[in-house]
Amino acid sequence: MHHIIRVMSELLRNALNVKLLNLIVSGKGVDVNIYELSKKLNKHRKTIKDRVDRLIENNIINTPQYPFPYLFHEYPLMIISRTNFLRDSKTKDFIECDNHIFAAFFFKEEDYNTLMISFHKDVCSHVQWRENIIDNEILPKREGGYPSKVIHLGTGCFEKFNPASPVKVIEKNIKTKKQRTIRGVELDELSLTILENLLYGKGIRTNENFLAKELNVHRHTVEKRIETLLKERIISRPVCFFPRVIVPPEYILVESLMQIKNREKDVLKSLKNDSHVTWIIKAVTGRGGFNLALFSTFYKIEDHLEWQEKLDMLFPGCIGAVKDTYLSPKMTFSIDPEFVSLCIIKNKLKQIEERIKTH
Repeated sequence: MHHIIRVMSELLRNALNVKLLNLIVSGKGVDVNIYELSKKLNKHRKTIKDRVDRLIENNIINTPQYPFPYLFHEYPLMIISRTNFLRDSKTKDFIECDNHIFAAFFFKEEDYNTLMISFHKDVCSHVQWRENIIDNEILPKREGGYPSKVIHLGTGCFEKFNPASPVKVIEKNIKTKKQRTIRGVELDELSLTILENLLYGKGIRTNENFLAKELNVHRHTVEKRIETLLKERIISRPVCFFPRVIVPPEYILVESLMQIKNREKDVLKSLKNDSHVTWIIKAVTGRGGFNLALFSTFYKIEDHLEWQEKLDMLFPGCIGAVKDTYLSPKMTFSIDPEFVSLCIIKNKLKQIEERIKTH
């Protein structure tokens, strides 16, 4: 493990590697491969292009990019916080521009009005981050302090991380007529197949010539660097994401804390195989006795209630306390799939440039 971390660290001290990361994690030099999809699905290229354009132009999926799993090495602490922000421009700027915030939602629970997901190096750095916000009056001070309630989760405790899995739920809902459109767009069988392929990284190409020109290096250099970054798991193969990453358009995101009392392996296996579930993280959360944090997605709240009842019936006496928070599309303040990752990359590039200046 120490060897892996050391190799990663060395790779990210190289200016060319970091500049390349900045491009491909932001989606530059990464495209949908219309020819490959056309050949694979045995359809004319224009037919495939029209379907792809419709998916992207209607904001059903984003354009492809390289994910940056190194984020979890850099920031092994994930924080889910419930807090009470003032609704003003300073708060808006903070949530949209802070280097650590992955997502924020408007919601009302007890005295809280915001649920936020952020990533940090450790508990101490999170405390310092919080104190810096207060001390520098980045946020208006409120009685009771900031934040109000916090859950600490280790990114090394992910049992499932699959933002693409809800595509199966979409397919089922459309085929059973529960859902007819997404963002007003009717999706036929071909469009659904293309959507699934792109979410799982099939039919996506890297334009090494473009990247080589941007970086003023040979194309083979770009190819070798990308393969090394993939091998060391700093990046993973390029994919398309839903705009809200872990939840499809028009779907509700459910953040659940769950207590598994018995047959933990069996319950976990069932949840891992469930297309509704995008994230599963093992947790220890104190008073509630919760040992699992779950992010799942449903078209309607009723669908989730029915799903939860079936889970209880499948594993009688195994599931104890459950605390659910429903986050609808309209409650989403901000989710940016690559913002925190790009902040890490840009900070590393800045460090390299400063180091070069001092030598």
